[in-house]
Amino acid sequence: MESCMNALRTWLCLILCIAGPLRAAEPEPPPSSQEEAYLPGVALSQGITEITGVAISPLLGVSSVGAWRYWKTPAAGRASLPWYAQPWAWGTGLALLALCFLKDSLGTALPGVLKKPFDMIELFENKASALVASGAFVPLVAQEMAAHWQAERALEVPVASIAGLAFTGVNAAWLMVPVAVVAFLMVWICSHAINVLIILSPFSTLDAGLKLMRTGLLAMVGLLYAIAPWLAALMCLAIIAVAAWLAPSALRLAIFGARYAADILLPWRGRKRATPEQPHAFTLGRVAGLPPRTGGRMVLLEDGSMVFRYRRWCVLDERTVPLPDGTRHVEKGLLSPALVHRCGVEEMKLLIFLPRYRGHEESMAGHLKLHGVREHSLARGFAALKEWVKGILRRGDDRPVARVP
Repeated sequence: MESCMNALRTWLCLILCIAGPLRAAEPEPPPSSQEEAYLPGVALSQGITEITGVAISPLLGVSSVGAWRYWKTPAAGRASLPWYAQPWAWGTGLALLALCFLKDSLGTALPGVLKKPFDMIELFENKASALVASGAFVPLVAQEMAAHWQAERALEVPVASIAGLAFTGVNAAWLMVPVAVVAFLMVWICSHAINVLIILSPFSTLDAGLKLMRTGLLAMVGLLYAIAPWLAALMCLAIIAVAAWLAPSALRLAIFGARYAADILLPWRGRKRATPEQPHAFTLGRVAGLPPRTGGRMVLLEDGSMVFRYRRWCVLDERTVPLPDGTRHVEKGLLSPALVHRCGVEEMKLLIFLPRYRGHEESMAGHLKLHGVREHSLARGFAALKEWVKGILRRGDDRPVARVP
């Protein structure tokens, strides 16, 4: 019961934080000299806060905005509302949120292994929600921000004559829409990294802590907005700046999490694509100067040297970096194997393979001429515990023992 109440408080806090700045999505009344809510600064603060909040939790943000606008619009005008304000859209979103709430409320009482498949489904749901929000929701908010700005300032950005064609000005929406989409994607990819860390975490309590951290960030944005919209906007700009710095690392983590979860949820698909002679892998640390979670393949060259082959930004030119010399083993994992490197007394894991290679450890060691296969440390611990228990419970030998006269 206590876990259910904690999860309920978390979701209520999220809804209240998202619902605070929703006035930016409402139809604005005619401008008045006494209505500060229509001033450009306030309109921009509302838009920045709303975009940032939706980026942190896309499904909750879009569903809350749609339900709020539908509720505040008269019945005669609801048919002309945007798609996300229609009952089928926000109703589906709220139903999915209810399922997520049920998962989170019961997850703390269940072993982490039983909850991981549902966390992986939520990972892909978060991707789909962000795709819809970035393409069909954020541009609408950015256009409203530009309309509010131009209604007061009649802003035009002068540009020079290009190729003999003179332009008098550029609509502010042409600048605000791409900037808003890029800012949304940067914040979202960093927030999405929390979902990836949740599927990698073996402990339900750590999952709850990660979600509590994201909830606290949303709560702080909502609290600052309640105090003053410009304070919330400043914090959101700071969040966007930090997200821009962390975006490359978060993007690599998101790619790793998507491929990892896909192999676990769709094992038959992964088995068909497994290539033990050149296995897919991700770096666990800085290997030959590469950042962690760089995706590529482990390849044995004709001269017997071991290399890691990858593509820059997944689509650019292919590059090859050598792996350090030493003793190399394939370590069986609970979900996926890993490459363990040993040089002298120092031992470390260099690469983690996709779950599709679980069961191919012997084949990988043979193709790549490694030094063998060993059990995971946790599995070795279980084996030692099993032998200890068997030794404690083992009965005496039934063979007769010669008596000493």
